[in-house]
Amino acid sequence: MKRRCLKCGAEWEIKGPIAFREECPECAVFVHTCANCAHFDANNHNCRIPTTEPVSEWSEMNFCEEFEYGFAAEPATGRGGKAGPSRGGPAARPADKPSSEEDARRRFENLFQDPDK
Repeated sequence: MKRRCLKCGAEWEIKGPIAFREECPECAVFVHTCANCAHFDANNHNCRIPTTEPVSEWSEMNFCEEFEYGFAAEPATGRGGKAGPSRGGPAARPADKPSSEEDARRRFENLFQDPDK
């Protein structure tokens, strides 16, 4: 069965069940997450199976034994997917992302500047 990464949109073939630590071959994000599960309600950010234990981060890898790969959400970005944070926790806005190491260092140093100077 073909699988598709919700982060980058890459497609690959996995035979058999998805292991807890299975990763996307393109971007190395974990696949065994609530956001990739057929039982996950993307609108309410919870599991449709009432007997499952709540997971603290539904976009991160978990050890839920009820996991069943499905299409709970559209890909956040990438090939053929919708743009925008449609899955997996808060997405960084482009303005918040430093463009280089030098820019990151400058932003860090600006945190400690005296605003009255």
